[in-house]
Amino acid sequence: MTWLVKDLKHHADDRQALESTTPANTKTVPWLKDRGLRPLNFGLFFLLFGDVAHGFDGSLINNLQQINQWQNDFNHPRDSLLGALSASYWVGNIVGVLLIPLVADRLGRRVAIATGCVLCIGGAVLCAATMSNGAFIAGRILLGMGGVMCSSVSTVLMTELAYPAHRATATALSSTTYSVGAILAAWVAFGSFRIDDSWAWRTPTLIQAIPSAMVLLGLFFLPESPRWLCSKGREQTALDILTRYHGAGDANDAVVQHEYNEIKDTIEAEMTSNRNPFHLKALFATRGNRWRSFIIIWCGIAKQWSGNGLVSYYLGSMLKGAGITRQIETTLITATSQMFSFACSFAFAFLPARVGRRPLMLVSMAGMWLVFAVITGTTGAYVETGNRHASYTTVAFIYLYSGVHNLGWTGAQMLYIVEILPYHIRAKGMAMFSLVAGICGAFNTYVNPPAVTTDRR
Repeated sequence: MTWLVKDLKHHADDRQALESTTPANTKTVPWLKDRGLRPLNFGLFFLLFGDVAHGFDGSLINNLQQINQWQNDFNHPRDSLLGALSASYWVGNIVGVLLIPLVADRLGRRVAIATGCVLCIGGAVLCAATMSNGAFIAGRILLGMGGVMCSSVSTVLMTELAYPAHRATATALSSTTYSVGAILAAWVAFGSFRIDDSWAWRTPTLIQAIPSAMVLLGLFFLPESPRWLCSKGREQTALDILTRYHGAGDANDAVVQHEYNEIKDTIEAEMTSNRNPFHLKALFATRGNRWRSFIIIWCGIAKQWSGNGLVSYYLGSMLKGAGITRQIETTLITATSQMFSFACSFAFAFLPARVGRRPLMLVSMAGMWLVFAVITGTTGAYVETGNRHASYTTVAFIYLYSGVHNLGWTGAQMLYIVEILPYHIRAKGMAMFSLVAGICGAFNTYVNPPAVTTDRR
């Protein structure tokens, strides 16, 4: 394995050399008083809602299953039908991942984000307006397509527009807002289940359009990505944007000049390599890249098949299997568990830099295995004996699962994947990871219902 260690060290040295040439922050006033950064950061704030929308859309189906009115209106979907209602979001994700490079690279980041927002809003309206399983599935597919486009490209645009000194913070904030969306979905469902008619589930279904509308609104305050403009030969427009927002009107600002030259050098390097995002030959061209590809594929599978699919999409069914059946109890547990998950992800976000990526991922995997072994045993004990202590233990370990999952498979995993990929195959590697994760997620959510649903008629 020494060949892989040397290869990774070579790319780490390259990154360190690049970072050492980055000029220091040239700002002498807080960003709130800077006439360039103030409007820029105001617009970037709206992009944070991209992952909020993705988190809201992705977790909503779990909350709807706990609302009796939704169950009645859709004739208590079970088994393969419930799986299709849940997995359709992942099917949309897969299609959206394939569309991202086509739209974002050809038409621009803003167009790609706007397309994702419109798809999300349309999908939310369709889901809220129907009581047909087919139309609801179609709406979920639109939400999946739009959600992944809006979330992924919003992060890209934020990274490409943010001032260098703010970039790490902006990117870190965007990675935590998925949980914010999941929390909002859970609490909206907790507040609406008391409504006596179909608006009990139509209300949260419609509200999921709001984060996408916020992102769409923010696009009116943001320019196009300077990197994308340079890739299309519009260097002067890119320089004007950097000058206005990063240099406060000074084209000779050291940061502006460094960014502009770095962008041009990067674009030139890209031109010499294969930029087709669907041409994956480079991922398997060398022994080192084949090993990286194996790691990426394994991470994509493990990300979806480590139990998070059950907790994210079928927590209500798991709770019913453990004897927790009252709506107020299931919706409250869902909402508070999402809050606990967010707190864990935020608290553990600082560990990868101190402990390392692989140790966290390995400890997290072992912890998830142990937690699910306990959940399986205690749920079975309740079913066989009706022991309430077994039921309470199941609930406690469902909370504990969020902790051990977020320990290694929220922040550390993505850092590890990005860092083992050299620049010229990074985009292809991330695309392959997203595809594998999407396919496994769709399969996972489709086949789980028969194992966790019970006859509730």
